[in-house]
Amino acid sequence: MTKGKRGGGSKHQLLWEEVPFLKVEKTGKPVAIYKREDVQKDLPLEQRNYYAHFPIRGTRGKRMSLLVAEREEALMRVQEEAVNLRVQLAQGVTVVIKTTVEDLVAKFLAYKRSRIRGEWEGKGEAGRKSITKERYALIEGKLRNYLVPFLGAKTDAKSIPIRKWSEWETWRRQNVRRGGAPKADTLLNEMGHIRECWKWGMEQGQIPFAPVLPFNDENLVTDDKVRRDTWELDEWNRFKSKPAKWLREQESKGEDEYWDCFVAYQMLFFLSNNGMRVGEVVKVRRKDIRFYERKLGDRTNSFKRLGALVQVHKSTKTGAREVNSMGGEFAMRVYEKATHKRKDDFLFQHLDGSPFTTRQFGTLFRKILKYTDQEEVTGKRLVPYSLRHMYATTRLQHGTSHNALCENMGVGESYLKVHYSHYLPRLATEDLTRMRNDIGLDGRFLREGDDFAVMDDEVTK
Repeated sequence: MTKGKRGGGSKHQLLWEEVPFLKVEKTGKPVAIYKREDVQKDLPLEQRNYYAHFPIRGTRGKRMSLLVAEREEALMRVQEEAVNLRVQLAQGVTVVIKTTVEDLVAKFLAYKRSRIRGEWEGKGEAGRKSITKERYALIEGKLRNYLVPFLGAKTDAKSIPIRKWSEWETWRRQNVRRGGAPKADTLLNEMGHIRECWKWGMEQGQIPFAPVLPFNDENLVTDDKVRRDTWELDEWNRFKSKPAKWLREQESKGEDEYWDCFVAYQMLFFLSNNGMRVGEVVKVRRKDIRFYERKLGDRTNSFKRLGALVQVHKSTKTGAREVNSMGGEFAMRVYEKATHKRKDDFLFQHLDGSPFTTRQFGTLFRKILKYTDQEEVTGKRLVPYSLRHMYATTRLQHGTSHNALCENMGVGESYLKVHYSHYLPRLATEDLTRMRNDIGLDGRFLREGDDFAVMDDEVTK
């Protein structure tokens, strides 16, 4: 064991002490502890923190602060770190070069970027684990906007303790970029992105392997807010006539702007009648839709409605499928009035023939909601995806089988259970309340001030 002073210039290492029984590599040099002359100059030597040097062959070794001033504590910490370094070297992790959180995220995103499939490619061409550019943008935003600030851009990713992840939920709820506090399903999705990033870092030797991944034991409390807001049937019935007035008021605008409003109006009602995602609808070409007539009513009072069969493109989230859509008249209006009418032209197009984007529809959707005061009237946060949810709940209320609905929407049975299980008792109201001489329900929920009949006790005898 040697003690003393080492180094030169202004960076003398004081109380230098090699620990002969402690090595990172069997044939390497001993680990050493010391204090720095150029750090914490305002403190007496005995109160300054210890540092450690871990010799590693082929490198200048690793140096780090032990954050303690007592020799006995420094020796304990340096032994723990030596064990950690041995494990990391055995795993192929580069222990000398610092891997910042910022760097780790950038490398992971480069890997994910390499898996982006072409705009019109499906998983069959690009691979089962390929992703859309929209999916990539979502992952990038979550990691750069939340993970990096949470851990610190320059923090060494190799030094993150597992207990740090238990702080995520509280931190995340307090750090919101826009809107209110994130819902439980948002947090779960973000945890999934972070877990994938961390697992990739381990597999690539960027960070040490750990038997427990981040959020291994998350226990989020879910409540009603986890469900995406949508219109109830009575709310929709009060809303559906109002966008027509909004559209009429756009007629005074330029031809291009009015046409876009006209198309967005038809998309609004087309989406509400088939449960398609906006990203699926904007990719529909004229050749992908076939119209048919539906005869409704009875023999004495019948009428016709237009339906449509829509071929969803293979490049969308759940791949190719055929959708049976009500509300074909809304698609037909654009189909007939569009300027560009070749088979390969887009169904929902701008005047120049270019397709609508999800963002453009979202912008006009927000304008319609603002005009009709929907969020104030309903007290809900409504988004284009709300149309898909309203379609699902309406179909369930009208008795569509779960299997048929799943096929049409491109989801599995588990999706319905997760997102619509809270509707099932309501949908079974007729069965659950059926009594002798029951004449059925009128499908409307009572509102405050409504009159209703009180059943006589005789009914239950």
